Amino acid sequence: MNAPANNPWVQEDLQNGWTKREDVVAEPPQELDFVLDSMGISRSYIDVKPAYWNQDKTFVDADGNPDTPATLGYYHNKMIPTSGTIIAEANYSPKFKAPNQPLPPLNRWSDIVWLSWVAEAGSDASNLILILRSNIITQLTRDVLEDIHSARPDDLQLPWPGKAYDPRTTKEGKAILATSHGQGVAYLLKDHSDVLGRRVPVARVFTVAGGAVDGSEGALDDDFDGDLDDGDDFDDDDFLYYYILWELRDVGSPPLKEMF
Repeated sequence: MNAPANNPWVQEDLQNGWTKREDVVAEPPQELDFVLDSMGISRSYIDVKPAYWNQDKTFVDADGNPDTPATLGYYHNKMIPTSGTIIAEANYSPKFKAPNQPLPPLNRWSDIVWLSWVAEAGSDASNLILILRSNIITQLTRDVLEDIHSARPDDLQLPWPGKAYDPRTTKEGKAILATSHGQGVAYLLKDHSDVLGRRVPVARVFTVAGGAVDGSEGALDDDFDGDLDDGDDFDDDDFLYYYILWELRDVGSPPLKEMF
């Protein structure tokens, strides 16, 4: 029997300071076309559901103070329920954007992306199997990924399908899971084991030169206490963007050697 959910958030909580953008193109980033096609993940505008949430309104904080100023944090992600996939595109937490002011009670990436997933997937929410963290520019995460691959300089460029790391069997997998781009996924799985069952996130790391057109994965805050560098968007075609594809495997599944 699966454990009950570990957080209380419901869709109505998004009304406290958050606004959903409705002007978003319903398609994945173009630089991911070859990745999604190779995995059989739909790129159809019918199947791709944007969930772009901006913390751009005043809110009632945890102490009950009304009209607390907006933090201007935002979580921009796309749901593909027909393929059991979430694509995390550009995410900057309220704490990162406004570190010295009160935060909205609902402020973690893992909580907001789960509410977005349930809203789009409905009764198929348990079918979530992949979370793709795109265009990672947060320096602490990049430091970990570059350190893992620095023994072989050629490995700094990891064209798809990249390399897989299982946290159950490799120190590299554990290190990647401990980054801010892994912790949010871990929190989501822990908090929603009642729906998803007991899962372990296995990382596949790959790179794309030039990266995204419309934004990057900046610093998150899922109870991550490290010092996070400001995540500026890059437009240098030579900049190497990292991606982490998390495959959500059953805890009892065999340790992973290679996904493909």
